[in-house]
Amino acid sequence: MKKHLQLALKILSALFILSAVFLLILRFSPYPALKEFRKHPVSTRIFDCRGNLIQIHALENGVRREFVPLDEIPVFVAQAFTEGEDRHFYSHHGIDFAAIVRAAFQNTKELRTVSGASTITMQLARMIRPNKNRTILVKMREAFDALRLEARLSKKEILEAYLNNVPFGFNAEGVASAARTFFSKNLSELTEDEARCLSVSVRRPALYNPFEVSETARAFSYPFEMPHFVRYLSNIPDSPIGRLSEVRTTADLSIQHHAEDLLSSAVAQYGENRLSNGAILVCDTQTGAILAWVGSADFFDEAHNGQVDGVLSFRQPGSSMKPFLYALALESGFLPTSVLPDIPMEFGFENLYVPQNFNNRFNGPVRFRVALASSLNIPAVYLLNEIGLDSYLKKLSSLGFKSLEDADPGLSVALGSAEVSIFEMTQAFSVFARDGIFIPLWAIDDDRCWTEQDVAEGKQVFDVNTARIISDILSDKDARALGFGYSQTFQTPFPAMFKTGTANQYQNITALCSTPHYTVGVWMGNFSGETVIGKTGSSIPAKIAREILVGLQGNSGKDFKKPAQFKKERVCALSGLKAGENCPDTVKEFVPVSEKIEKCSWHTQNGTNYPAQYATWFRLKNRSGQVSEKGTPLKIVSPRNGSVFYYDDSVPPFRQKLVVEVTGGSEDEAEFFVDGKLLGKTARPFVQQVPLTRGRKKISVQCGNESTEIEINVK
Repeated sequence: MKKHLQLALKILSALFILSAVFLLILRFSPYPALKEFRKHPVSTRIFDCRGNLIQIHALENGVRREFVPLDEIPVFVAQAFTEGEDRHFYSHHGIDFAAIVRAAFQNTKELRTVSGASTITMQLARMIRPNKNRTILVKMREAFDALRLEARLSKKEILEAYLNNVPFGFNAEGVASAARTFFSKNLSELTEDEARCLSVSVRRPALYNPFEVSETARAFSYPFEMPHFVRYLSNIPDSPIGRLSEVRTTADLSIQHHAEDLLSSAVAQYGENRLSNGAILVCDTQTGAILAWVGSADFFDEAHNGQVDGVLSFRQPGSSMKPFLYALALESGFLPTSVLPDIPMEFGFENLYVPQNFNNRFNGPVRFRVALASSLNIPAVYLLNEIGLDSYLKKLSSLGFKSLEDADPGLSVALGSAEVSIFEMTQAFSVFARDGIFIPLWAIDDDRCWTEQDVAEGKQVFDVNTARIISDILSDKDARALGFGYSQTFQTPFPAMFKTGTANQYQNITALCSTPHYTVGVWMGNFSGETVIGKTGSSIPAKIAREILVGLQGNSGKDFKKPAQFKKERVCALSGLKAGENCPDTVKEFVPVSEKIEKCSWHTQNGTNYPAQYATWFRLKNRSGQVSEKGTPLKIVSPRNGSVFYYDDSVPPFRQKLVVEVTGGSEDEAEFFVDGKLLGKTARPFVQQVPLTRGRKKISVQCGNESTEIEINVK
């Protein structure tokens, strides 16, 4: 008897140990498929700032799988599935042995499969590790996985996972997507009959199609608003799309639709000019919140690459980049009263760069304000050459131009030759109306409450005075007149700053527009790289930007703030110096409060005296006045020291000559030398032709007791 008892105890102990080991295996054995399944994406419901549905994000192959916590699923919906699919769900541990016996008996009796024994847990196991083969081994694996699920998850977690992933056909997975797909309802709006209809349809979706068996079924038309914007949200770091069930964005569909209509109309009007596409970005100036994002004129227009996102595409922006350069110039010693040379100039050495204005004219001395507002090219390149390319690129990096971090564009970057995106430009342009504070554009509304304190904690990339001066210049209608006249394109019933740009023979035309309330960026052109036919001009995107602002603000808006450390004084319109009694034209301009500006010396009773650097420009046309060269330092203005030239054997030697121009000097006669040998003497203006021969040459000029020299290389 004692031996039998000991044997029984050993058997029980062995069974206990085996059961414990089995439970440990069920609970802790590697189950990577479950880990991946619990991380798989869901169809995020994306709303605008007013609660309007933008999209229910489709997953791979167009499947929609919305997630709803079990606590928010109506009780009768869950009951419909447990009663129809697994009546003993809450009492078994993954396998319903009674159901297996019943199914085996019924199927044997009928000699065909008329009943199944899969529990909800087993069906979930099949979703986690799908296999089309229904062999005994596959079913045994599903049963084992069901036991593992029961050992690791609660009944609530199992039912929640099942109800949110069960496939219904028609690219709908989960009860929430099924309710929307088949009945055009939110899950909470389903009736009990509709819930039972769905619970039956999962057995055989093709046989029990709700569209055919339910009188209340109504197909849902999934909205497809702002496709480029949604794609952008999906690709940002730590994107909530596919991870969260709902996302509220900063976008406003009413603004979006207005922008889309304006772009479509413009493309329809100018399509014959190959102006076949465009992009628009609208943001709140003070907070940086994205309000509208139009990536192309028509997302479904394959002929014109409509799925390309023009907001993020890199294009040459042309002159629309100049405000950032001029702002840096103000912080590098230049003033609003500074006069910039708009004259023939050469930059560089072996790679000589000779910029031209858009109208192929030279305006001579131009005030800082007019040069920026009228978008003159030569003064911009002059400023960049004075400031330094590295300093400018560093400033652009602080403004969010990541596309330029590895760029080596040369001085032409002053004219927008380096490719950037409308996203980057709009983001950067908004800093001026925000007192120089940089805030990255954002689009996910995570219940943040933006205040003036939040903005104050942004990154100060430009001094407050700098930002306010640039805002004042770009909203100055009179200052734009030299380059654009008094175009109605820039006329708004409230203060607004504009900057436009063209590039690649009008292939890319850009407009930036900003007020203290909103900032708009517009690009137009085509994605195919074809040259636009005719000079369509940047007024087209500027009109769109203006219409968007007027639609948002009506007839009212805040004024731009004035720079506190500057005051307005009357200055000479030509020299930028303090207006004198001989100055024929004067304007009011900002001058530092702490500084006194010099009285104009350009205008005298005897006429106008231009500085020596304007000598070449002065001689281009018959102008009134004179150039005050005598008494200024002797200087060879062309060519530049270190310039490289190439001798052409196909051209006769007598035609290959270099024109040397000199200004300044104390006398009215100058001597020119090449490698120490006298070439000739000339009276003012000091211009001399030098024959070209290969090799390094030293060109020197002697004027009275002064001399200067340069070295060139002829290859």
